[in-house]
Amino acid sequence: MERTTTHPTDRQETATRPRRGLCVGAVVVAASAVAGAIGLASGKLDLGERLNERLPWHSPVLGGIALTVAVAAPYAVVAWCAGHGDERTDLAALISGLTLVGWILVELGFIREVSFLHPVCAGTGLAFAVAGRKARPQLVGWLRRAP
Repeated sequence: MERTTTHPTDRQETATRPRRGLCVGAVVVAASAVAGAIGLASGKLDLGERLNERLPWHSPVLGGIALTVAVAAPYAVVAWCAGHGDERTDLAALISGLTLVGWILVELGFIREVSFLHPVCAGTGLAFAVAGRKARPQLVGWLRRAP
């Protein structure tokens, strides 16, 4: 006999499973970005006078805020989506990965010095973009519809 009604467990079977590795990686990136932002804003992570002068408005506090908005927040979203098996995990990972790579490029444009963290972070961003590559058609479609 066939069932014609939808049972709550039927929806659970079709939901995507949590992606623990992606979740843990995103938590590490988000936590690192928060730590960096706090360090910048508090002055505990001193870039030195020469590099501080290259920051927009010579402000490490603004740099910390930007780091929180551009890196920590998107990766917190990836962590939540991946941990809950949300269907938007790939899209969040793709956007966050590309954003992190963009952040590193912009940062290099401002401070004009490379540290060992730049290739590590850019590689991490690329890894997240690759992990979310299934969402590429969705992202391209959104970008084509944008004004």
